[in-house]
Amino acid sequence: MPSGVAVNGLVEMRRAIAKFAPDVKKELDKEARLMLRVMVSDARGFAKSGLVPSGWTEISGKKITAQTSMFGKSSRRKFPFYDVSEIKRGITYKTGESKTDSNGFRSFYRLQNQSAAGAIYEWAGRSNPEGLPWVGPKGDPNNRKVSHSRNPGAGKNFINILDGKDGYRQIHGKKDGRLILRAVEKDQGRFRRNIISGVERAMVRCQERMNITDTFGGSNG
Repeated sequence: MPSGVAVNGLVEMRRAIAKFAPDVKKELDKEARLMLRVMVSDARGFAKSGLVPSGWTEISGKKITAQTSMFGKSSRRKFPFYDVSEIKRGITYKTGESKTDSNGFRSFYRLQNQSAAGAIYEWAGRSNPEGLPWVGPKGDPNNRKVSHSRNPGAGKNFINILDGKDGYRQIHGKKDGRLILRAVEKDQGRFRRNIISGVERAMVRCQERMNITDTFGGSNG
């Protein structure tokens, strides 16, 4: 499942801007896309060869979609190859109003990590540094919240190797994402501040135009 980072709380404001100041909305979107592209480029740059355990087969541009070696040949559950080119292609941005998420939020600007391998590399160990609870290869293959490896300590070992090869999460002393979240941290909040500042400026212009409409009557089109 794709993983992503969203900037929330702007949807209602953008609707007003689109209605009363569409030219301002266009300027705001253009500025946002420029900043999003920088973060996408940074995140793609963090995806490199040689950063994963030897048991996670690394390929390059081949037409192969899945393997079973990490869970044993008898396992029915598949595991994606670590394909750097595919991971980079899967890191992108989206604009447009999203559906309401489980926390009741919607967003308009989003960074997304859309490949399965990219999501695994991004999030492994962030919620549970010990790895997923172990059930072994005979467990329900449809249960993605447990480890199906033959090795009970595989999850923790997998995470430790990723951290050891990359070094980023250990250097910063916290469990965080390795690709898009790392790019967001590198941005140091500039994107969020610029967007909020841009929206505030746009709302002032919207209010000015609504005041003119109220004064002289008619529609702002």
